[in-house]
Amino acid sequence: MEAPDRRKYPRLRQSFQVHLLRGGLGHALEGTSVNVSQGGAFVKIKQWRSFRVSDQAIVAFSLPAEYTGQSKKIRLQGEAVITRVDQKNKGIGVEFTRSFKQFEPVPLLDAVGQS
Repeated sequence: MEAPDRRKYPRLRQSFQVHLLRGGLGHALEGTSVNVSQGGAFVKIKQWRSFRVSDQAIVAFSLPAEYTGQSKKIRLQGEAVITRVDQKNKGIGVEFTRSFKQFEPVPLLDAVGQS
């Protein structure tokens, strides 16, 4: 018998391009979301070993136009805390400091670590 899911928000199993900028790192690292909710996400990222639980990060999700109903891709950015570094799945769990719906839209060129 499967244990009930006790998460506060339902997870959307959707892949989006994600950029993460952690303090002390001069550039953003790119990953892909595995799932996203209003409270957090799991991100597959090649540099998963460079993160530690409790690290602060700025995360930016690139959302395609067909997903948002917009005329072009948009990027939403907000702050998060690393809650899990997962060796088996080669990624990190992040908890948003504000809900995902409160993330700020940013121009694609102004997003975290982009120039």
